Amino acid sequence: MAVEIRETPGLSNLISAGSGTLGEVLLAISFMPFLVYFMLTWRDHAHSSTVRLFPKEHRLVAHRTVGRISTMIRSFIAGNVLVGMLTAAVSTIVFWRLGIPYFYFLGVISGFVSLIPYLGVFLALLPPLAAGIGIVDRAGVGVILLTVIGLHLLSMNVLYPKIVGKRLRLNPLAVTLSLLFWAWIWGAMGLILAVPLVGATKIVCDYVDPLRGFGAWLGD
Repeated sequence: MAVEIRETPGLSNLISAGSGTLGEVLLAISFMPFLVYFMLTWRDHAHSSTVRLFPKEHRLVAHRTVGRISTMIRSFIAGNVLVGMLTAAVSTIVFWRLGIPYFYFLGVISGFVSLIPYLGVFLALLPPLAAGIGIVDRAGVGVILLTVIGLHLLSMNVLYPKIVGKRLRLNPLAVTLSLLFWAWIWGAMGLILAVPLVGATKIVCDYVDPLRGFGAWLGD
């Protein structure tokens, strides 16, 4: 009689299952520095070229709209970098105290990945838990869970709204619907770009008379 042995699902299996999603997110994040670089170096050219796409009678409005979008994107990037640096610093210190190898690298990854809405808290747990296998005990795992989840809740509910949300002037429902839509369209990249996309949409609606009602609905 054949006996079938099944492996009990454990932490390592959970981490392996989520590694594909983590890799997708990290790949999407790796494009962000290049995007920011080209946006900064080609800002004036892109601004003037975009304005010239419109008829002369609409170029003043287009100029103001593109200017507000540029300001919004800079505020969004600066706010995310600031919040990410704070969470990364705390994560790095905690991982160092737990004796996790490459804590300086894993802390930065976990801190910035945690800023991704919804999936961020789960993806931020994977690097320290994977590196801590065989090193940290159950108490250490509990500290990792408490630190990552606590930082995610603090950044998303306190730091992120105060630093980023007020500058974009978007209501939570609009942000949530945008995240769901762009995640369905673009996956991990959609989650990263959803907020600036809906912020740019609101700015455009504010300058187009027939769409001002929709812009007001998106606002806070």
